Amino acid sequence: MGRLFDGPWPVLLIIILTLGVVAALLILAVVASARPSQDAAYLARLRDGQLTVESQTDYLQGVGHRTRALVSGVIGLFVLGIVFGPVAIVQAGRAEALGVTATAGKVLGWISVGFSILWVLGVGMGLSSRLGYQPPGY
Repeated sequence: MGRLFDGPWPVLLIIILTLGVVAALLILAVVASARPSQDAAYLARLRDGQLTVESQTDYLQGVGHRTRALVSGVIGLFVLGIVFGPVAIVQAGRAEALGVTATAGKVLGWISVGFSILWVLGVGMGLSSRLGYQPPGY
């Protein structure tokens, strides 16, 4: 019987996850720089008096949801991604329903869910090899 996580697999998994995070952050940076800031457009409309109290309230609530989505997504990358990832996705959806884009929170939420699934699968495979499980026909 082998030891838990024998071989090069843990190092390869860490490298792949790190590259995934770097790629996601680069994509988010490119997307954010490709379009004008939504906040700048909002402030311009506010300055010109084109916004009602209801639209200002909706926008500020959306910004709050966007912030919670981003924070939950970042926390989910490091701790309990299976919990914080869906929270980030839901908060991003609420922000977008109020007209505020929350792409970063949604992407980080999905990445944290994916990392959590990979982590659970890795631990399960490590434990099964440690406990001596052999698939049928092996």
